[in-house]
Amino acid sequence: MIDAGTGVHLWADHFDGAPEDIFNLQDRVTTSVVGAVAPKLEQAEIERAKHKPTESLDAYDCYLRGLANRYQRTRPALNEALSLFYRAIDLDPQFAAAYGQASWCYVIRQVQGWMTDWDSDSAEATRLARKAVALGKDDAVALSVGSFALTYFVRDFDAGILFNDRAQQLNPHFALAWYLSGWLRIYFGEHDLAIKHFAQFQRMSPLEELRYSQVSVRFR
Repeated sequence: MIDAGTGVHLWADHFDGAPEDIFNLQDRVTTSVVGAVAPKLEQAEIERAKHKPTESLDAYDCYLRGLANRYQRTRPALNEALSLFYRAIDLDPQFAAAYGQASWCYVIRQVQGWMTDWDSDSAEATRLARKAVALGKDDAVALSVGSFALTYFVRDFDAGILFNDRAQQLNPHFALAWYLSGWLRIYFGEHDLAIKHFAQFQRMSPLEELRYSQVSVRFR
């Protein structure tokens, strides 16, 4: 038996019996399946609950509003996005993805030429990014954007690749992780792999490329 959602092997067994024992055989199969599958389903629910980004609905509301503002790609909207991510963090100090998205706002601010104090902003972006990857060991969003901010502001390429690879393993369908991985591979000189990862990003989210195509990521 295979979990259709995850592809995880849940149960397999072999039973012998005569045709006239079919009802007894059914009972044996039922008992075996329930006994084997129920604990795994329970564990799956526990793991799913652990991966919820936050228990605070108010924090999550701020987070989603922050994303909506960040996608507008204007300076006032980005400032509002950053404010909302900070509010989400205040409401839930363990909200890893909010730290990561806040650090990503600083990357956009620098790329767009909106940063007025490099030392102060880069220090804060680094703090947020380190918090994101520390809290978000099982959070693909926190790991991908947080690790990229670390790479951008601290030039920690090894950490960037390590955490982004972890993000892709956690959620291979998270398009932004492939996009950021493309840039990281360019910095490593792995241009063929970068092309593959950018292509994967485009296949997974063909419209989303419009949101990021204006960002020419380079170091200060």
